[in-house]
Amino acid sequence: MKNNLTQFSFFYPGNINQKTGGYIYEKNILQYSKNNNIPIKFIELSNNFPNPNKIDLNNFINKTKFTKTIIIDGLVLEGLHKSIEILKNLKTIALIHHPLYLEYKGEKSIKFLKRAKKIYKYINYFIVTSTQTKKLLVENFNIKSSIITIVEPGIDKLKKYKKIKNKKIQLLTCGSIIERKNYHYLIKEVQNIDNIQLHIIGDTSRETAYSKKIIEYIKINKLREKIILHGSVVQSKLEKIYSNSDFYVSSSKYEGFGMSLANAVISNLPIISYKTPTIQNTIGNSRVLFYENFKRNTLKNIILKNCFDKKKYKILKSKINKNNKYLNNKESAKLFIKAIYNAQI
Repeated sequence: MKNNLTQFSFFYPGNINQKTGGYIYEKNILQYSKNNNIPIKFIELSNNFPNPNKIDLNNFINKTKFTKTIIIDGLVLEGLHKSIEILKNLKTIALIHHPLYLEYKGEKSIKFLKRAKKIYKYINYFIVTSTQTKKLLVENFNIKSSIITIVEPGIDKLKKYKKIKNKKIQLLTCGSIIERKNYHYLIKEVQNIDNIQLHIIGDTSRETAYSKKIIEYIKINKLREKIILHGSVVQSKLEKIYSNSDFYVSSSKYEGFGMSLANAVISNLPIISYKTPTIQNTIGNSRVLFYENFKRNTLKNIILKNCFDKKKYKILKSKINKNNKYLNNKESAKLFIKAIYNAQI
């Protein structure tokens, strides 16, 4: 029976074709594995994770019986707090983009922090997407540095389309419509600025209550022409929106890496971003206008002072940061495969 076991099974929640950083990262590994006959079986689980029901958990447990080593996406992993016993009998590699407690605040954040501290003890090896996340696991969860490998996402250059002239300044932000992305702050800062449009690309299904809140706010305040929610988009539309944008703006409280910000760098877009160590490591400081709090008018004033000034815009566009050298998709996937084979299990 042991000879029939799959060498690796990779468990992830929901549709892997979603255009968010984590899913893009994992689909890249899936495609590379298929193209190179790497023995990884990719298994889609319920999108209820990290809050699965009994059926979801039983489905996961049943599918772990036929593999030597399981690779678990962080969203799945932090939903296993009620099935912790199963992890004791498995060889496990966890892919952590960032611990989930960082996505929330208050009691919910404390709940997920407790979950992570309980679950991470039973993981044999970790793969993370940034230096900052590795540091977090070592310092906050007492994970040994020797069982953590950093594999940054692949960032392939987006196709460039001819820019369509527009009298309004075009702002772009990408990411699932979730509370961590802080879209309510971004929208409030932009809504009273004239001659500007904000394009938001991101899945609305992860935190439906928050998504509904954002959609309702836009509707009530008659902002549909100013704040454009594109939802999930195909690659060609994503590339066209990047090509027609003047600035990339981020209000995210935390990023595991910041793939959409890296895409902005290689697309030569000036960036306005909330300042975090991870984002600084990903995009550097050139062409970037950082802000350090979410007070009223902080972001609004940066936009007013910089986005409508043609001289400042040209200066920001001309500051090419040659230090931002990203892995491409193939390089990232190869490093991931190397990491799982080298995992000390």
